[in-house]
Amino acid sequence: MTRDKIIEHIKVYFKIEELVSREVYSAYRNDSWALLDTETLHCLLIIRAGIDKPITVNNWLWDGTFDERGFRENTCDICKKKTKKGKLYTSGHVLGKAFDFHIDGVSSDLVRKWIKDNADLFPCKIRLENKLNGTPISWVHFDTKYYERNAKVHFFNV
Repeated sequence: MTRDKIIEHIKVYFKIEELVSREVYSAYRNDSWALLDTETLHCLLIIRAGIDKPITVNNWLWDGTFDERGFRENTCDICKKKTKKGKLYTSGHVLGKAFDFHIDGVSSDLVRKWIKDNADLFPCKIRLENKLNGTPISWVHFDTKYYERNAKVHFFNV
């Protein structure tokens, strides 16, 4: 599927404001789509259509608290904190290759299992965060950062 078709289809499920921060949207408006990787958008589309339930990435547009779960620009809180500490930060989020999300009524473990069980649907390798500091996470993080050594669906811990 071409990038144009992927974006056309994903717009059925998501507004661009759900995938970028308020700051990015204010600066780029509809051009914010340019910041998001094609394969990653395609994977998000496959997950949304396959599970067939609404996905929440960012919800700042509706006065929610999520605004850094899609594309992360250099001025967002997470990036600024890493920079202030002098830490290298190469998250898929800053590359437009990652999303964090949840699906109301569906556990993150079940979503990760669905992704693993349906690996053949995806056009590329996917990494799934499983634990943060040894604790299972209650959201789904997926990214399309490519590591040759990884399986089609690779689980990792931070």
